[in-house]
Amino acid sequence: MNKGSVTLSVISHEQHSLVDALIADLAGSEAPELARVILTQNLPETPPSTKGRRSPSVEVIRNKTPMGFGMNHNAAFRKCDTEFFAVVNPDIALMGNPFPTLVRALRAGAGVAAPAVLEPDGRTADTARALITPWELIRRRLPTYSPPDVPRWFAGMFLLFRSDAFASVGGFDEGFFMYCEDFDICARLRLAGWPLAFMQQVQVVHAAQQLSHRSLRHFRWHISSLARMWSSANFWRYRSLIPQLEAQEDAGTGALRPGPRTHS
Repeated sequence: MNKGSVTLSVISHEQHSLVDALIADLAGSEAPELARVILTQNLPETPPSTKGRRSPSVEVIRNKTPMGFGMNHNAAFRKCDTEFFAVVNPDIALMGNPFPTLVRALRAGAGVAAPAVLEPDGRTADTARALITPWELIRRRLPTYSPPDVPRWFAGMFLLFRSDAFASVGGFDEGFFMYCEDFDICARLRLAGWPLAFMQQVQVVHAAQQLSHRSLRHFRWHISSLARMWSSANFWRYRSLIPQLEAQEDAGTGALRPGPRTHS
C-alpha cells in the first residue's frame, strides 16, 4: 500500500474542540495511508491544536462566507493529489486505523467505501440505507426497522472515495446545501458503473447532531433538499436501476467489479 494515499476533508462550523479530537484520533491511529487533512473553517474560529503530539499535516481553508457541504468538500478535492479522498464529519471518533480495509475495497473496484457507524452507546447507526422514499423515511424511525442487506447509499459522515471515481461524476452536486448530497453522489456513482462497498468490519463512532430535528432552518433545508432530489432525473434513473441490481444480487453476480477508469 502506498504511503500517503488519502487526503481527508473535514468541515468545521465553530467545532474546533471536535476537530482537535478528530486530529488527535488520526494521530493516534498512526495511519500511513493518510497524506494530509484539509480543514475548512466555514465560520471564523481558532486554528486547530496540534501541539504536543505527532499529528497529520493539516491545511486550513478559511471561508469568507459560509458555503454548503458539497461546495466545501469539492473545494477541498481540488487540492487533492492522492489516490483516495475521504469526507469525514468532525464529530467522528475512530476505533483504530479505518483505512486499510476501505482502501482494499476501492482497489477491488468500488467507487466509494463506508464503515459501519456506531452511536455513542454502541448501537449501530442506520447509515447504510435503502433508496430514499417517503415510506422509507418513516420506516427508519419505527422500532421494527432493520437496515437493508445491500445498501443503496451511505450517509455522509465518513466516506472514502476513489479520487478518479469522485472526479468522474463531478464531485458533490453543489445545488444541495446540506442534505441529500450523500445520496445523490452514491446514486450517480452507481449509475456510472461504480459499486458501493459497505465494510462492516470497520467501525467508527458518530455523535449525531440531527440539527434538522431541532432547528427550523435546518428542517427547511432538509425538506427542500428532499424535494430537489425526488424531482431529479438521477433519482428516477437510480430507482429504475435497482431492480436490475437486485436481480444480479439474487443470481450471485453482484460482486464488486472494476468501475470505469477515468483520470482525476
